[in-house]
Amino acid sequence: MLNQRCQLISRRGYLAGSGAAVALPFLESLAMPNAALAGKAISDGSRSSEPTTASPRLVCMGVSLSMYPGEWNPKQTGRDYAAPKLIEPLEDLRDDFTLISNADHPGVTGGHKGTPAFLSGVYKPERVGQSIVIRNQVTFDQLAARALGNETRFQSLQLGASSVGVADSLSWDEKGIPMPTTTDPLEIYRRLFVDDADPAKTARDIMMGRSVLQLVNADAKVLARELSKTDQARLDQYLTSVQDIEAGIRRQLQWLKTPKPGVPPITDRATNYHENLDLILELTALALQTDSSRVVSVALPGKGMPIEIGDARVNDYHGQSHHGKDPEVIQKLVEIERLHTQSLAKFLHRLKSTPTNEGNLLDCTQVLFGSGLGNASSHSNRDLPVLVAGGGFRHGSHVKLREGTPLCNVFVTMMQKLGMEMDSFAGSNGTVNEFMGA
Repeated sequence: MLNQRCQLISRRGYLAGSGAAVALPFLESLAMPNAALAGKAISDGSRSSEPTTASPRLVCMGVSLSMYPGEWNPKQTGRDYAAPKLIEPLEDLRDDFTLISNADHPGVTGGHKGTPAFLSGVYKPERVGQSIVIRNQVTFDQLAARALGNETRFQSLQLGASSVGVADSLSWDEKGIPMPTTTDPLEIYRRLFVDDADPAKTARDIMMGRSVLQLVNADAKVLARELSKTDQARLDQYLTSVQDIEAGIRRQLQWLKTPKPGVPPITDRATNYHENLDLILELTALALQTDSSRVVSVALPGKGMPIEIGDARVNDYHGQSHHGKDPEVIQKLVEIERLHTQSLAKFLHRLKSTPTNEGNLLDCTQVLFGSGLGNASSHSNRDLPVLVAGGGFRHGSHVKLREGTPLCNVFVTMMQKLGMEMDSFAGSNGTVNEFMGA
């Protein structure tokens, strides 16, 4: 039985079968056997270990066009603030996040130039001939990836809700070069779960309803017999999540050839913006749950896939973000941005409902949501929208910092909570430890 269990949990906690690899979430029933087997050779020559749920995780979500300040910033500070319209979708999670206002990157100006500076705190444009080339410094998430990602399959993942250009890039390496961003859920799915070299076949299999779970189903059933009732429920919830992802991808692939009534078929994109974002965030949750990666960035650009609001469709909401204080345009902008926070709320609920050995996945995952642009309409880079959720911080308040406080102070607090020995980053001049209980 021990050898059989070794086979089932080999490859750092993966179920494997015919071109598929399904990483396992933390299962208490396997913790002791895995510890006893650590370092021993198994069938594929790798060591066996369950995901270490005590290890901290980080997710950074950046919105290229900011969030409308008039419906983002509460008028009150402290715990008893009235939630503005953009915060309302998060209301039942109030104790799980902190809103921070008056934070910005003091050295960054130029409106949209703040977007690629969101996680770095700097913006260094260089002129090459007639073109401007952005040179950045290493971003907060990539510093965290160095510290947290050496034991995971992917040191970090860079994902996007829609097509991401250089000006929308969140993650930059130590050479000041933007990290490639993946926006296709099917590609992310393959990276997480499929080892085959035939992407077209994978797409066909999903369209035909052939799940990778079918390939590992027999081993999963054997493994389930070895688990406690609690772990059986965890495994069932996890495998159901994978099935839901496959169903979502199947809907995307069908949409390639299925136009809505009166609308021409979309041939170069799979679905609408927020359906895609929700799939991206579900895959992010699975990557964190299985310890495939502990650091993920998710870009929310302002254009690309269509954004659907009722019967209306917007392919680029840059115009709405530059509303010129027109009430009707602002109303449309707020409707679009509420979809962003609705997706964020679903993601936070997903993490909070995923148990770990020490609580839930949100407890050990810091989620940063915000932008390097403060007010898109006026091209202001001051008073950036910033929300920090989870990660073991003391939450529930709207914190209004001294005007002009560097956002990098927040990053230093977050890095210290991640276990990184950092007392400064970019333009920081302190921390926000006193407000978040770090």
